[in-house]
Amino acid sequence: CNFVDILYEMLRDPDASVVSNCILVLNEIMADSGGMAINRAIMMHLLNRIHEFSEFGVIVLIELIHRYIPANDDEAYSIMTLLDPVLKTSNSGAVMAVIQAFLALAIQIQDTASAGDMKRHVITRIKAPFVTLVSAGSSELVHVLLKNMHAIVDLCPGIFNDEYRQFYVKHNHDPTHVQYLKVKILPKLANPNNAPDIVSELAELVQDSDSQLSRLAVRSMTRIACHNVGGSGCEQSVALRLVEMLDSTVDHVCSEAATGLASVIRSHPNLKEIIAPPLPRCLRYIQESAGRASIIYLLGECGDVVDEAPYVLEKLIDGYDEERNLNSNVRASLLTSTIKLFFQRPPEVQHMLGRLLAKITDDVSSQDLHDRGLYYYRLLQAGAASNYQTCQQAVLAAASAQPALFCEEDDADLREELMKEFNTLAILYGKPSVNFVHSKYRMVHVLMPSEHPLPPGADSAPIVPPPIAAAPAPAPTAIAAAPPPTPTAEMGNSVMDLLGFNPPDPIPTPLPPSPSFALKSVVTMSGEEYQASWDRVPDADATVSAIPMKSMPVSTEAVERQLSSFHIFTMASGELPTEFKFFLYAASTSEELFMVQSNVNKADTADPLLIVTIKTTNGSNKSKELLVDELKKALS
Repeated sequence: CNFVDILYEMLRDPDASVVSNCILVLNEIMADSGGMAINRAIMMHLLNRIHEFSEFGVIVLIELIHRYIPANDDEAYSIMTLLDPVLKTSNSGAVMAVIQAFLALAIQIQDTASAGDMKRHVITRIKAPFVTLVSAGSSELVHVLLKNMHAIVDLCPGIFNDEYRQFYVKHNHDPTHVQYLKVKILPKLANPNNAPDIVSELAELVQDSDSQLSRLAVRSMTRIACHNVGGSGCEQSVALRLVEMLDSTVDHVCSEAATGLASVIRSHPNLKEIIAPPLPRCLRYIQESAGRASIIYLLGECGDVVDEAPYVLEKLIDGYDEERNLNSNVRASLLTSTIKLFFQRPPEVQHMLGRLLAKITDDVSSQDLHDRGLYYYRLLQAGAASNYQTCQQAVLAAASAQPALFCEEDDADLREELMKEFNTLAILYGKPSVNFVHSKYRMVHVLMPSEHPLPPGADSAPIVPPPIAAAPAPAPTAIAAAPPPTPTAEMGNSVMDLLGFNPPDPIPTPLPPSPSFALKSVVTMSGEEYQASWDRVPDADATVSAIPMKSMPVSTEAVERQLSSFHIFTMASGELPTEFKFFLYAASTSEELFMVQSNVNKADTADPLLIVTIKTTNGSNKSKELLVDELKKALS
């Protein structure tokens, strides 16, 4: 028994719950080839019935849309219009599925300029329901929503900016993992209008007893200053707050503040006058290696402003053996800063630089530091012998650069990969599924169908919007027309045969198939007539079926010969990299014209299936079923 064929037939079942379960089973059975095979006829049929589905069924149906390629832009807009009411539901799964479908359809828009605008329209439309779910959901749900929002905000910056207050930390309500996410999102919502409020809110969180939350708040303030999103004067305001934090009695606060100032001065070298004054004294009480390395780096950058900078670094050089027990970043920063100070103030730094290079080249605890020391020694040696100015320019060029984006923050490729797996665990883990799902269990994402029967610019089939109020369904005619049961002895005794002890009723003999169905041996049809006849039949009236094949065909000619022997003719065929495609036609002796569009996925080598979409000009569903039987005979 061909279960796949039966399941495709059941997609026309009047019970929507049966249809949704068929979709789930088909996706599971055909997972190796990208899930249930879909085409325009299937999608139009299902979308026209979306109002009949439960919330669970709606999610199952909508998850098909992000794999569907619309025939044209008008069809994509029609699908978006149909799905728009789902955003008003309280079911977060349905809302996220619609967002995923909208983003996928926006990518399919053929006009590149329109696609960019469409993404912004989509994010603007989903903003209100998204924020509502974030503010009213459980902590577990909010965490998932915030993870997905973190990706959406990067996709279209600026849309959520006016909702920034919704992402303030609620200490009495939000668990720690939700608080961390909100603090990470806040700097991405900053603009010249709301940056002062956001910076003030983050400054309050710096003093929180949770050290991780405190660190994230400092990093978020630094991000606002470095990315120039807060308007004129924002970077000075943030820098002053960070300078005040350097004198904090909490070690992790002053360490993170020093690291933040190192990033700020890379983006805004003009802030040296604000950052420089407290640097010499800070080095005495900051204990964390990252903070000490940042202060040393800042002394090298501000050496022309801080008069005592060479003498502070000289104490560290003389105590180099003690510093060796600290993080290697501290020693690397000491070398870099000393080199920079040498070109700014050569007489004061010359001898201490020689002692430092001697100690570093003898230090074998860090190969990177050792090689860097040798590089600077040889560079200075070559510069002294040839061109001192060229050597000076090579060392100080990086210091004068003002990058718009630091290389450690450039994750555009990763974000693009994650958006392909939106609303999945890949978003929660922050890495593509290839990194944590074995290839055996990974779902293949295949866009379908690869080709459409509609030419560009053609009118798409109408999608019926859901009714405002669904009328009660009438009783099934089969039940109403059923004859009354014949009285039996069991019924007379009011005893039902629940355990099957009594002999079963005889099974009625099925009627033999009508012998009148036969196909003509000669049918003449041009390509224009085929296309015109196909377009006249709505896609919703098409029948989709899956026909098993003995083996994967080696060429289209072999399949055409098998079909022609059963009077099923080929209008056109072709072999693509991933599939075989056939455009077939036939006519019955009762003047019924059949048109068939089919494909065979090359990935299904074990159990190849011919997926057929059948339209007829004046035939019935029974005739289509009889044609499917003929196709099965031809390919068996």
